[in-house]
Amino acid sequence: MSEARTAPDATLYRLSLYHCYLGELIRVGAPARITSRQLADELDIKEETVRRDISFVGDIGRPGAGYEPEVLYREFTAFLGLSDEYPIVKIGSAAMLGALSVVFPPDRYGVKPVAYFSEVPEDVGTMVGDVEVRHITDLTKLDPALGVDVALVACSPSWVQITVDLLAEAGIHGALLLTPAVHVNRPNDMVISQIRMPCDIKSLACKCSATVGTVGSR
Repeated sequence: MSEARTAPDATLYRLSLYHCYLGELIRVGAPARITSRQLADELDIKEETVRRDISFVGDIGRPGAGYEPEVLYREFTAFLGLSDEYPIVKIGSAAMLGALSVVFPPDRYGVKPVAYFSEVPEDVGTMVGDVEVRHITDLTKLDPALGVDVALVACSPSWVQITVDLLAEAGIHGALLLTPAVHVNRPNDMVISQIRMPCDIKSLACKCSATVGTVGSR
């Protein structure tokens, strides 16, 4: 992923967005070719931004002719350092892990959960799919041979900081937090992305109120 590190964070995010969209398109039956204009229209992004993002990946396709979706998808996969079954770990209660498997089916999105951990002692030994749940304190025993570098964290807020610290100790370099915890101390050499749901809801409510107020004043 050395090439990807030269791209701005915003570009990397959009490339992952294109990658996800193309994956869905391929699953339902992609057209023979897709243009940067079509990608831009579908994802509400400026066409010149799409073209610039793709230029980071390399010389793909021909000007004016568009791209073969499968080829573009493979190029994005390689550039982002992904694979058909990118290994991840998930942390949360067994109930949460089961729910995440329903709303985020791993096999649809090119990831493979190789270990589950729960903060709930009673969850230990529970099977979620074909993976056995272990206690969160076993994170440091994660087998390095699994090649895991990213974790999805959906545990209770009181366990978030402990989990992040244990992940760092286990050699995990990236964590996506799905938790109401607002502030987390980031360990050195760890990249953290977070969906702050309470804050997002408050922001959305404010935007909706402002929109309603603007419409009502006309």
